[in-house]
Parts: sequence; C-alpha cells; structure tokens
Amino acid sequence: MNKLGIVVACGLGLAILAVALYAWRSMADSELDTAGIIALTLGSIVTLGLGALLVGLMLYSSRSGYDERAAQRQPEEPPAPKERDDP
Repeated sequence: MNKLGIVVACGLGLAILAVALYAWRSMADSELDTAGIIALTLGSIVTLGLGALLVGLMLYSSRSGYDERAAQRQPEEPPAPKERDDP
C-alpha cells in the first residue's frame, strides 16, 4: 500500500470518529457509566480482533493453496433415482 492510501485511510477514519463523537455528544439525555464504557470498549476490541483474525485466515488459506485444492475436487454425482413399481 502506498503512502497516499495510508494517509487517505487514516483521514477517513479520523473523520468518521469525529462524526461519531459529535453524534454521541449531541445526545444530551443519554449517559453511559463506567461499566458501559468498559463494555463498549471491550466489545469493540473483540469485534475488531475477530474481524482481523477472519481476514488473516482467509489470506492464509488463499496463499497456502487450500482454495485451489478445493476447487479441483470433482463433485460427486447424485445417485440415480430408484424406479418405482406402480400397481
């Protein structure tokens, strides 16, 4: 990834964060205590970690050849239907 892409991605991330903070603070009636902030933070971290893990597994699978081996398998033909004896 080139430097321009990194700068653009960081800029967009900061812009989204600024809009989210503005929206959060504009809701005057909503309050979040310490336990809520901790739960929100841990939930965000776990969600981002799970997403990163799944993307990493996808890249690992793609680069190690698992996808090609799965694509080369020939699907099994379904069994022929049995003939019925109609009385």
